[in-house]
Amino acid sequence: MAHSVIICDDSRFARNQLARALPAGFARDLYHADNGREALALLRARKAELLFLDLNMPDLDGYQVLETIRREDLHCLVIVVSGDIQPKAQERILGLGALAFMRKPMEASQLHQLLLQYGLLSELPNATTAVAPGMTPQIGYLESLQELINVAMGQAANQMANLLNVFIHLPIPALKLCSRHQVMTDVANWCLGGSHCVISQGFIGSNLAGECLIRLDRTDSSKIVRLMGQEEAEGDGHEVLMELATMLSSALLLGLAEQLGFRFSHSHPTMADNLDEDKIPLAADHAQPVLSVSFTYTIPSQQLSCDLLLLFTEASLRPLERRLSLLVE
Repeated sequence: MAHSVIICDDSRFARNQLARALPAGFARDLYHADNGREALALLRARKAELLFLDLNMPDLDGYQVLETIRREDLHCLVIVVSGDIQPKAQERILGLGALAFMRKPMEASQLHQLLLQYGLLSELPNATTAVAPGMTPQIGYLESLQELINVAMGQAANQMANLLNVFIHLPIPALKLCSRHQVMTDVANWCLGGSHCVISQGFIGSNLAGECLIRLDRTDSSKIVRLMGQEEAEGDGHEVLMELATMLSSALLLGLAEQLGFRFSHSHPTMADNLDEDKIPLAADHAQPVLSVSFTYTIPSQQLSCDLLLLFTEASLRPLERRLSLLVE
């Protein structure tokens, strides 16, 4: 039973991973779309009958693609494959007409069981590889890391969503190599205005080391306390902000470490908003490059936001690249 298939995801790493997981012979025609507009163009041209769709994409996200499919009555089955594992996200996509939801990272056996369940596969295959190794383009380690960050980011957001009973909008993380001076400038800009606090937590393990910094607005502490179902405490709300930041950084680092096959040890979280550089020990040489990952969680219903900056030291870059290259193979 062969099908015409579109895999829509802004990550080449994720598209290749899914293509490799398809049963041999499942896809009669296989199209890759790196954004929602490309996927919709293929559907309007009647190129495919099955769409694997990511949610967190630039320009048109997965929700907007589903809304367009419904509005234009485009004939296609949609399976959402996403790192956004919030129950509210799953409810929303099923309400928009998606056939099913699969969480990232995806196992080939889980995909095959799902295809069998919905009658898209007649029997479980013996072979699992639809795309031969070496037939996909080379993927850089930063591009691969971005996809792993996406998954870990979704896991951390799910914990925060459950804690606060809200829906969290997931961003697209920005990755860049920069100097320590640039990092300290970014943190300084975060602290402008006086209403923000920056909470720093270091991590180390398997030749990797760095810092996870989270910025929250002190004026939001009363909203967060209310969402957590706690009574308003005396003071400036530092304790509740520290609790939320620690939960987020721990969940993010755990999700990333599990995908990399590593284990991280964490330092005690501290307030870094006074710009004491000793609290952000990235490298002795300020000119050495640092890998910076930044994104912002938003809670539209509460007008809340949370900025996160994940930093890897220069000494971490080579071990990280080696490990990611193994995952891509």
